[in-house]
Amino acid sequence: MLDKALEADILEILADNSSVLGVEIAEQLGNRYFEIWRTCHNSDKIYTTPFGHYYLRIDKKIEGLARLSPSILRDFLTYNRVSTLPNLEQANADAQKSRAEHVRISDEKRDIARQIIEETLSPDVLERTGILIAGDVCRNMAHLVPRPERSTGKLVRGSDIDLIFVIEGDAGLKAEIEERFLAAKAIYLQHPALREELDFVVNTLDHYREVSVFKGVSEMISCKAALEGQYIGGSKEILGQSTDILLRAQIPRKVIKLTEKAFSDRLRAMERLRKDPDVIGLPRESRLFYYSDEIWEFMLS
Repeated sequence: MLDKALEADILEILADNSSVLGVEIAEQLGNRYFEIWRTCHNSDKIYTTPFGHYYLRIDKKIEGLARLSPSILRDFLTYNRVSTLPNLEQANADAQKSRAEHVRISDEKRDIARQIIEETLSPDVLERTGILIAGDVCRNMAHLVPRPERSTGKLVRGSDIDLIFVIEGDAGLKAEIEERFLAAKAIYLQHPALREELDFVVNTLDHYREVSVFKGVSEMISCKAALEGQYIGGSKEILGQSTDILLRAQIPRKVIKLTEKAFSDRLRAMERLRKDPDVIGLPRESRLFYYSDEIWEFMLS
């Protein structure tokens, strides 16, 4: 059943705006997230225009292990413009501008990552190390919304900078990279003018040979992150070797299959949630809808 009173409140907000983000509606109407989402998706007067990208997340708490990210709620709040039909064309234009802003922020984060790499690693180390950037940035979905860093609670500037270092197997090199980047992580987190969260992992080619069996959750996560990561610096030759390991193990095909399942499950869950508000009480639908403990995938190896 459509909440007519809530629909009227949303339409009042839209009367003064060509389009707004989902989060702007939630802020004005008391963060009634699920009710607002249902009303927007059940009303024949309200339209949503998405502009984000969807990607596979391996989730051990979901049957089948596959779900889409961002969650249904985060997608609505952050990556959708909401409008009425007369303003739909403008909403599309606004969505393109919003998308361009996420691309701009992602480019800025990539520049910061390159700066950190240049400041932290010597040319000799870079010759022996391939570096990928992962997370929101590699998908051009980075944001600058202040949020608390997990371990310290300090506010950081939106999306993390997530790096994957790939080396041939030198234990001394691994220790050096980890020591240097732990120091860089502390500096960029604590400096009031920087406030960037830097996360990283150092993996060897042997690591990818071991995890390419793609059976356990941590193995699947590590393979997928390396497959999707974007080149940001260092040796392309070493990254080519890690990619070849993943290709030989048919990891792209396996990831595509899981992604298709995640899309199908997402669409079914959205339809169930739209039709029956009680479904939000079910564990699977609740996890697909709300934010979850999305620790960056590539950190689990």
